Amino acid sequence: MRLLPREPDVRSRCRFRELGNLWLESIRVSVKESTYTRYRRILFQYIYPRVGDIQVSHLDVKAGGALTGSLLESGGVNGGALAPKTVSDILCVLKAVLRYGRENRYPCADLQGLRAPLRQKAPVQTFGKDARTRLEQGLLAARDTVSLGILTTLYTGVRIGELCGLRWEDVDLENGLIHVRRTVERIANLTPNAEHKTKVVISEPKTESSARSIPIQRFLLDYLKVRKRSPSCYLLTGTEKHTEPRVFYGRYQTALRSNGFPPLSFHALRHTFATRCVETGFDVKSLSEILGHANVSTTLSVYVHPSMDSKRRQMELLAPEHSQSE
Repeated sequence: MRLLPREPDVRSRCRFRELGNLWLESIRVSVKESTYTRYRRILFQYIYPRVGDIQVSHLDVKAGGALTGSLLESGGVNGGALAPKTVSDILCVLKAVLRYGRENRYPCADLQGLRAPLRQKAPVQTFGKDARTRLEQGLLAARDTVSLGILTTLYTGVRIGELCGLRWEDVDLENGLIHVRRTVERIANLTPNAEHKTKVVISEPKTESSARSIPIQRFLLDYLKVRKRSPSCYLLTGTEKHTEPRVFYGRYQTALRSNGFPPLSFHALRHTFATRCVETGFDVKSLSEILGHANVSTTLSVYVHPSMDSKRRQMELLAPEHSQSE
């Protein structure tokens, strides 16, 4: 069955909402369910209410700029401002729909010249050396699965959804490897007349590079051996029933409070792992693969934040040879 109208005059009258729905239908079988629901939510929540009824031939850079301004000023809940990062994600979906239209002979403008709003990077959260040592001591002394999960992330850098998806069958104690094979996330439930608006899905990691095997340090291997459960049990529950990221995140925050730590994000564990690896001279390509990145540049720009002590040591290497030997 042909989805796209053949007549040029019909395509010229096409409104953005119609083209967006055609694009959604075209990608449904080629992207993860969670990705599809995220794109669909962006279209229906942010884009359609503003430009859904505009003919695609009228959506030019000027109209895109007006949309950007509207989203930044009042695109959020109850008319509040949206973060620049969110607006950038929305514009990516808008451009993808228009690109699909051009590929199928719709009169769509190329909005690649439409610039995304400037984003200010939030301060990177990591556990400093003293805090990390105190955290490790508390985790190693505990016997609960929450501590097991936190310690595993601190020494492997896995994402919270990946951690929630780990079963004991993924922990190869003989060869010292953790195999990241699935991720857990909550997404919108698109089933008609569904009782709940959202649902939890367990699927393959988000990208090909995210499916990976991570070597386990010797001390962590010994720690895991003592706590090993049945292969079908999840690490974070000790049973065959999984937990989801938002639930485990709450338990993580409770563990931080009970040990006197500020409410650092769970991603701070991943940041800490990556930063420590670089500071100890870790090969960046290997680190990139362990973190599940598609390329090294992501590792360097997003997760690697050398400390001042590390920078100072590197600067001292530039001193004249005679002064280094003295």
